[in-house]
Amino acid sequence: MAIDVNKVYTTVLSILNKKGSGYMTPDNFNKIAKVVQLELLDRAFYEYNRAVAKQTSGRGAQGAGDIPRKIMDKIDALCDVTTLTIDSTNTYFETPGYSTPISGSTATQALNNIYATLSLKVNGEFTDIERIEKSKLPFLFSSKLTAPSTTFPVYYYSADLLYVFPNTINKVDLYYIAKPRDPNWVSTVDTTSFGTPIYTYDDVNSTNFRLHSSDESDLILGILKYFGVTVKDSLVIQATQQEEQSITQQEQ
Repeated sequence: MAIDVNKVYTTVLSILNKKGSGYMTPDNFNKIAKVVQLELLDRAFYEYNRAVAKQTSGRGAQGAGDIPRKIMDKIDALCDVTTLTIDSTNTYFETPGYSTPISGSTATQALNNIYATLSLKVNGEFTDIERIEKSKLPFLFSSKLTAPSTTFPVYYYSADLLYVFPNTINKVDLYYIAKPRDPNWVSTVDTTSFGTPIYTYDDVNSTNFRLHSSDESDLILGILKYFGVTVKDSLVIQATQQEEQSITQQEQ
């Protein structure tokens, strides 16, 4: 699930125009959009953790199905799952990542893609796996009573690598929230018209927001706020609806 970056940008421009609050360049929009997307991601994960903590403390019902639907919808929209395997030459699982260009170079660099781990599935079953600090491992193995087992495994991260104990476990399903790629409104620029740049949206090379659709209004409000403009939510809804109608008419 994603929020269309072009729709958000054109809505922001429409509101700024109506309020006479200036013009936001694509470059400014992309910089602000990156910050606001991460803020909304942090908020969604905070709400999820708070709901889980409430269950754990006994103040709420048990099970993911009892977490408020609006919170789970946001987490589900951000959740990815991948199966990790380990071979006999390693003692760790390589976590998912992606390649991104290095600024000013034709080379790329690999970036870890995990924002947060939700759960691990071992041997085809969801098992309560405790995340620990690496320094705690020797203390756990110092007693048979606390040593990790297939029934009570543990894990830790080190340098973007996942270590699971006992080390007889060689396959896990990792459920995680992926780090969203930076939203990017890409355009071609025409500067031949009286020296004023004309930006034409490039939908092929642009990157949408990776957020739940219910965050669209808060996303637009957040971007406008960083630009120094405060508006009512109703104005955002109205402007969004107008942009939707405009896009529909253009596609017909």
